[in-house]
Amino acid sequence: MGTIRKSGGNSGTEDRFIELFCETFGADKGQYVYLQYPLVDIYGGHRAIDFAVSLPDGRVAMELDGNTWHQPGKISQEKYHDDLLKQNSMVFEGWRVYRWTSAQIEQSPERVKDELVTFLGQSPMFRYIEDALPSQLGETLELMGHQEEALENLRQMRLDHKTIALLFHATGTGKTVTAASDARSFGKRTLFLAHRREMIDQAIRTFSALWPEVTVGRYEGDCREQDAYVVCGTIQSVARSLESFRPDEFGYLIIDECHHGTAETYRKIMSYFQPEFTLGLTATPERTDGEDLLEIFRNIAHRLDLKTAVELDTLVPVRCIRIRTNIDMRDVRISGFKYVAQDLESTIHVPQRNQLIANTYCEYAKGKPAVIFCASVPHAAEIAGRLQEKGIEAACVSGSTRVSERKRILSDYESGKLSVLCACDLLNEGWDSPHTQVLFMARPTMSRTLYMQQLGRGMRKSPGKDFLMVFDFVDNANLFNMPYSVLRLLGLSQYVAGGLVLGKKQHMKFDQDLFQQGQKPEVLVDYPVHMTGYETIDLFNWQDKAKDMISQIAFTQMVNVQSETIDRYIREGKILPDMEVPAGEHRSFRFFEKSTVEKYAAQFGWTLITRENMKALFLEMVKTMTMSYSYKPVFLLAFLDNMDASGSARLEDVARDFARYYEARKEKGLPPEKRKCIFTRGGYTPRDVERLILNMPFKRFEDMHVMHHARQLGTLQFYTALSKQLTEADIQQIRNCCELALNRYFG
Repeated sequence: MGTIRKSGGNSGTEDRFIELFCETFGADKGQYVYLQYPLVDIYGGHRAIDFAVSLPDGRVAMELDGNTWHQPGKISQEKYHDDLLKQNSMVFEGWRVYRWTSAQIEQSPERVKDELVTFLGQSPMFRYIEDALPSQLGETLELMGHQEEALENLRQMRLDHKTIALLFHATGTGKTVTAASDARSFGKRTLFLAHRREMIDQAIRTFSALWPEVTVGRYEGDCREQDAYVVCGTIQSVARSLESFRPDEFGYLIIDECHHGTAETYRKIMSYFQPEFTLGLTATPERTDGEDLLEIFRNIAHRLDLKTAVELDTLVPVRCIRIRTNIDMRDVRISGFKYVAQDLESTIHVPQRNQLIANTYCEYAKGKPAVIFCASVPHAAEIAGRLQEKGIEAACVSGSTRVSERKRILSDYESGKLSVLCACDLLNEGWDSPHTQVLFMARPTMSRTLYMQQLGRGMRKSPGKDFLMVFDFVDNANLFNMPYSVLRLLGLSQYVAGGLVLGKKQHMKFDQDLFQQGQKPEVLVDYPVHMTGYETIDLFNWQDKAKDMISQIAFTQMVNVQSETIDRYIREGKILPDMEVPAGEHRSFRFFEKSTVEKYAAQFGWTLITRENMKALFLEMVKTMTMSYSYKPVFLLAFLDNMDASGSARLEDVARDFARYYEARKEKGLPPEKRKCIFTRGGYTPRDVERLILNMPFKRFEDMHVMHHARQLGTLQFYTALSKQLTEADIQQIRNCCELALNRYFG
């Protein structure tokens, strides 16, 4: 096994990066970020990615480095080559990798924020990283001569809780007919995807003939009939417009000719949509490179949720005991989506809490294989020491433990020589231990992803393991820095010590009835829990509440005014947020209900801009633009001439062509503009032209939130939501409108 290498970033720089991330995308998006994500390099070395996020088109790694870490003249050649190996391994595994130095984070924060928007988009569709959850169940079927047999097999698969199927047949159109027939039998909204127009045409004819009672629409190029009950589209068109669909919009997903694609082709589609059933149609169950298509589909598709996995016996049930401490966490600061490390360490790494953890194991779980998740290496070492003092075979293990020592400790735990592992960053090594019966959540975290990963490590099945017992250590927190617990994760407000919190429905009901009768389930005979009534738990979670609200960043993007105006109105009390989350002495995150945004828009006469109406509003403004100067149409033409495929253009290129238009008029003996114009006066610099563009024509489009200026990068960009909707016909329409506007202006 290779060596274990840890990231060496300091917590101050990491906290500052988190702040910049939240300032860019909103504090509510922090829950999708995974800190210290596990990575195994190409030689088997265990490493950690500083920050990882998942997007529909793949995963993104964000690395923070010391200022000299990648300069061969200032670090050892070994360290330099080791850093290159890590980056190459990430790229090899399909990660998009972006790096910043500590100096950039501290000295150029606005540039870092601009780069985040450029790399991830203005409104990225972040998704939870679900590695801890099991894959969906699936099966491969061969379509023989009888379609009825295939349909019956598909129905039986669903009865067996299998949610992914591959249907293969070398020739003929029978696969499409079978797919359409099964979709009709299933009855849910259906999305049919293929690479070629001919396959879309055939699918539309087939669905229309076999399922005449529903609407069938096309989604390809400029034709986007996405409100139809059955949508037949090209993978390319749908992948470019995912934000136009809800993840749960379709109950049935069909992908035709899937053997022609690659994992990357499917990833964007299958990791975004969450259908109840997915059917792949293929000529062969294997790709030309020998990879198994079913495994690719299972690995890419969204994972089973915990409740479904337990219902299907893929994971074991979970019981919970809450242990209250006298630790006051109310003043522990949060930095975006994590606790400030120094505050947390000084608050929870105290003798009385550590002793409580050791005492709890001895009282409730002595002799049972347990993992105690700790906040730091010193924290883990301290708890292991207190357990050893009580005669418990316990050891501290972390990402910084030497490889040989780590292997010995884990082997001793698996063999039963050790009863307890006190772990810090153990997840970063990709470790898994099905025989673990008890988890101690002694590390407070506001990260749903981290808590889920920890819980998932203990839910693996093992002979003789009936359930996992989770001990949540409940510290006194305030409303906005409350850590996750298993009850908060699962949304359960009723608690009884030792009760099932995750299990099959009939078992949950039986368990509840026993407790209500004052009886103790037999499986708890080894646990000294006392029969008490159910306790109501406050489940308020500002991150969950924020999901259905509008952040101040999103508010600004929804109305045609500048962020400075909204900031000022909030300071003056003219705008009141529905929820304000304190994030330090002088910082807070504000959220609004949709009705509140609509109320203020009506009150102040602002236009509401949404993904749905953004294109129409923009095209209407271009068509009817009023002008005191000719700058708007000239700017748009110059921008379109220099725009790349992503909807971005360099400001200096736009300014150059903008100036050329007026210089061309002068060369023809025509007045370039009004007398006050810099082109009439002459003697201007390229910087003067850029200032003119930003202060006048561009500002109008920026106020509409259809364009963005990445100041530090020197680029102007269409908002992604708009650029993805603009077709070639729309671009030509904009050009025509600009030419007409100039003809009207100059006569």
